[in-house]
Amino acid sequence: MDQISLFRVLLLALLQICVFRVEFTVAQKDPEFLNFSTIVKIQEDSQPSSLVKEFQVKTADPNPQIEIINIDPPTTVFALSTIPQGTGDIHNVKLRLSSNASLDFETLRLYRLELRVSTNNSTATRTLEVEVLDVNEPPQCDAVFQFPGAVVNIPNDLTVPIEIYHVVASDPDISNTLNYRIHQVWPTSARPQFVIDGTGTIYSNQGFDYQSGDKDFIVNVTVSDEQGASCKGKVRIVILPVLNHTLNFMVPSQSVTISEDIPAGSVVAIVKALGSDVRYELVRNYPAYRISQDGIIRTIFELDLEANGALQWSILMIRAFSSTGRSGTATVNVTVLDVNDNPPTCTPSAIVLSIPETIAEYRELATLSCSDADITNNSVSYQLEPNAVSQFKFRLQGSQLQVNNTLDYDSNEIEHNKIQYKATIFVIDGGLPPLTTVVQVLVMVTPVNEFPPEFQPPFQFSVDEDAGRGTVIGMVKATDRDWKHDSIRYSIIGADQGFSINSKTGALYLRRELDFEKQTTYQLVVQAEDLNQDVNPSNRMQTTQEVTIMVQNVNDNPPECNPFYETEIYSTLSLTEEILSLICWDIDGNRLTATMINGGKNDRFRLNELQLFSKNAFLYNPDGIFDPTFFELIIEVTDGKYSTTVLVIIHVKPWTTTVPTTTTPTTTRKPQVQTVLSSYWEPEPWFVAVMTVTITLALITLGLLIWKILQCTAVSGKPTEKMTQPLLQNTYVNFSEETKPQNPRDTQAAPPAPQVFDGQAQDPVTGRNYLFNTITGERRWT
Repeated sequence: MDQISLFRVLLLALLQICVFRVEFTVAQKDPEFLNFSTIVKIQEDSQPSSLVKEFQVKTADPNPQIEIINIDPPTTVFALSTIPQGTGDIHNVKLRLSSNASLDFETLRLYRLELRVSTNNSTATRTLEVEVLDVNEPPQCDAVFQFPGAVVNIPNDLTVPIEIYHVVASDPDISNTLNYRIHQVWPTSARPQFVIDGTGTIYSNQGFDYQSGDKDFIVNVTVSDEQGASCKGKVRIVILPVLNHTLNFMVPSQSVTISEDIPAGSVVAIVKALGSDVRYELVRNYPAYRISQDGIIRTIFELDLEANGALQWSILMIRAFSSTGRSGTATVNVTVLDVNDNPPTCTPSAIVLSIPETIAEYRELATLSCSDADITNNSVSYQLEPNAVSQFKFRLQGSQLQVNNTLDYDSNEIEHNKIQYKATIFVIDGGLPPLTTVVQVLVMVTPVNEFPPEFQPPFQFSVDEDAGRGTVIGMVKATDRDWKHDSIRYSIIGADQGFSINSKTGALYLRRELDFEKQTTYQLVVQAEDLNQDVNPSNRMQTTQEVTIMVQNVNDNPPECNPFYETEIYSTLSLTEEILSLICWDIDGNRLTATMINGGKNDRFRLNELQLFSKNAFLYNPDGIFDPTFFELIIEVTDGKYSTTVLVIIHVKPWTTTVPTTTTPTTTRKPQVQTVLSSYWEPEPWFVAVMTVTITLALITLGLLIWKILQCTAVSGKPTEKMTQPLLQNTYVNFSEETKPQNPRDTQAAPPAPQVFDGQAQDPVTGRNYLFNTITGERRWT
């Protein structure tokens, strides 16, 4: 295969890989939901097949499978429909109510649907919440009452007030109160005669007269809720005549009391008319009661006042009749006592809240709406029982839960309790025995960034000027009262001065070399910023603190001196009068000391600090000058670590009593400056040993050389007097005022030596002997 063919094969393989990667990338994104919101709301009175939500699905598959895979709670009220793709890759999907759908806010308020789109390559799922909105529904009246209307037969001999009929109506909506109103009476003249109470019971406040009065009445009633929705019905009242030959009851009117929880078929009352072959019947239909032929009134079913409050009071009208045509009526007033058989019901049934820790005291958290379905003793009371953590954190004002104390987020205790407070509300009804409903309270506290970081001392740190890069200078510490307390980030703001800080620990680092002689202090502005202490991560607080870094001086500079001095003195100069002062300084500020390392023959000079003095021990004879008149001193000045040398030239003018000394011409020599820098290098032991041996041999050789030179000098010279002590060579440079340093070290005067005549000599002119002091030069004739 040639190179061109090989290139084509490789190019084709590369294109296939690229296509595969592109297809793979597309597959990862296919299918996907478009314009899909996760919550939709629909009214409970929506008609079947109504549109719930419309959205799109994007997929390259021409026939995707779109389905509802789960509904919680299970139901069949939803259905999906898909519009064909056409030429694009967008599929329109409509979620509708099914053809037999019926929504009820009072029964179920929320549905969760899980939708799935399946293609050849992959699937995608989304969750949709359908919230049912409450719509006011009209009251529902009894069907017979609405049409054609209830018919009631009333004997004309009843005493007022006469209970005629109880309107049975209910409201599908929760907690709605029904209002009953008579809106029309026929004949209209009888309108004031009829009234209706809040329970829907129609009364007549006048008696009936079958002989001369109206015998038929129609009462139209409207039942409405608080929003004005209503239902209507009518009651026809027919007046029955009463025969003159009546049957008399042993007890024509009686009152009985029964409990609502008695079993069906229980005896309510017994009526008895005087006569033989007497039968009994209820004048009209009473749904809860029946009467037997022997006059025993029983319940038909178990009474439940909560289901039908009209059963609480009933007036039963009983007719007795005989085979001879005689009849009579009696009444039984039945009172049904309520039994505390329903615990309170509350909305919401549990309180779950998420609130910020800075919520103000006495703020409302939630209000309970509790009721007792029992007809009587249905009052409710509330008791709050906190746990150990939420003690004193909440309080109840009636049914309202309020904050009683600061809900602190910034403590170890609340952190241990997973940042939440728990409590229990007991709702107790007024029945005997009382029934209780428990409402659990869970309050989750969210953090609020309340406090800025606070820096803790020290705010001043020291570092040696010879510290290397990366040296830790100190630790800057800031605390934050917000939880978590150690969540702080440090930074240095402002110009870069050669320092850095660890953003987590606050450790200060040196990033460049320091020089005490150039700058002794640095002022840094350190910023502490708190992190992750608020439910909103961007809500942060910063605090700045000025930090001072003091540079500590280190002896890293040698002394500096005027390098050359030259002066002229008389041989009789007093030992207390200084010859000169060395002008030296150390920019490190160290104390300087001076030592003569060469010169000063016959020990004729001494040093006190940086001041040079004469020992006044020069000796000159008329026959010839024995002591030299020219001295060259090398003085080493040191700060304890580093040193430098200076050169001092001294011309001595001899002083005698008879023979004046000749003037010695001044010789100007070029100054020689030698600077010795001491270091802290610590050599190896073997090197020290080798150097010690080498220096010892050199010193021995130098000693032998000097001894040989002295022997030669002794042979050639002709001393006439005993040689005085050797003089030391010293040096001095006389600077002008312009060249003196600004801060020269002050010189100190040497103390006077004691006047002791420790030498003896003979005057060359007179021949007399005299004593002299080798230090001060004073003489005394003997």
